[in-house]
Amino acid sequence: MSVRKNGARASILIVTLWVLGFLTILVVNLGFMVRTQLQFADHLQDRIRMYYLACAGVERAVAELYADEEKNTDALNESWANSEDFFKESPMGGGFITVSYNTTGQPGEEEVALYGAMDEAGRIDINKVPLDVLATLLENIGGAGTDEALDIAACIVDWRDKDVAVSAGGAENEYYQELSSPYGCKNGNFQIAEELLLVKGMTPEIFSRIKDVITVYGTEQVNINTAGFDSFYALGLDDSLCEKIIKFRQGSDGLPGTEDDYVFKAPQELMNVGSLFTKEATQINSLISRNMFKVKSDTFRISSLGILENARGQRSRGVVCVISRQDEKGPKLLYWHEN
Repeated sequence: MSVRKNGARASILIVTLWVLGFLTILVVNLGFMVRTQLQFADHLQDRIRMYYLACAGVERAVAELYADEEKNTDALNESWANSEDFFKESPMGGGFITVSYNTTGQPGEEEVALYGAMDEAGRIDINKVPLDVLATLLENIGGAGTDEALDIAACIVDWRDKDVAVSAGGAENEYYQELSSPYGCKNGNFQIAEELLLVKGMTPEIFSRIKDVITVYGTEQVNINTAGFDSFYALGLDDSLCEKIIKFRQGSDGLPGTEDDYVFKAPQELMNVGSLFTKEATQINSLISRNMFKVKSDTFRISSLGILENARGQRSRGVVCVISRQDEKGPKLLYWHEN
């Protein structure tokens, strides 16, 4: 009888141990799931906070653009274009905001970070500039051969114009429909720069060289107060003349976006950058006569980061947008991208 009792007790003990083991595993798994869910919720909350910090950076840049007291010119030494106090790791809402972009000076110099909004009019607008400027851009900056550059430029013009007539060296709908993966010729403006990769003759290598010099949100005119070396060179100015302009504009400290920068009040002031050879003066006068230069802008790119720091380190989330500054209205949003 005692043997049966002992056997029953042993069975009960074994079942109890199995139940306890199962409950232990269940509790451990439940704890892990809860911890994972809490971490996910914390991560999601941080992402939302970083997003709104980035949006706050955009709003701060827009406010600074509208607070611009210089109504006749826009230049890199204005607070909207370069102000570390406003735009570099500025504390806000338990985190930080940084609004910045890179600019280059003379060839061989490293890129310099400026803190603020970037002027889109410092770039070449592929929707507006004429065929010869596109060809010069593709040759001088993109590294294409002269004939190749002219053909690609013609294809760009055919892509953006509204007619179906094929330019010399260009391509219209018939070419694109005969590709292995056919698509139509747009016959309209480029909406994003990457659309260039659909154009006949454009290669990823050429695009990678020109992508930081082009825009689809500007005008035919380039702002000589904010354009970089590559933009001047893409317009057909000799490299030595481009260097003269950049060096003259940067002032005695040789840095962009500082107080001693020279601000051009009119395109004709480009003739004051130093002693010019006849060829250089002719190049400047030619572009001025074609109305290719201006000194004020209306469209700006804002790259804003929302930053949080905690025990896990520093994390950030970014927003890139392009806005049109309209004097009598609020800003018009042209482009918005989150990353």
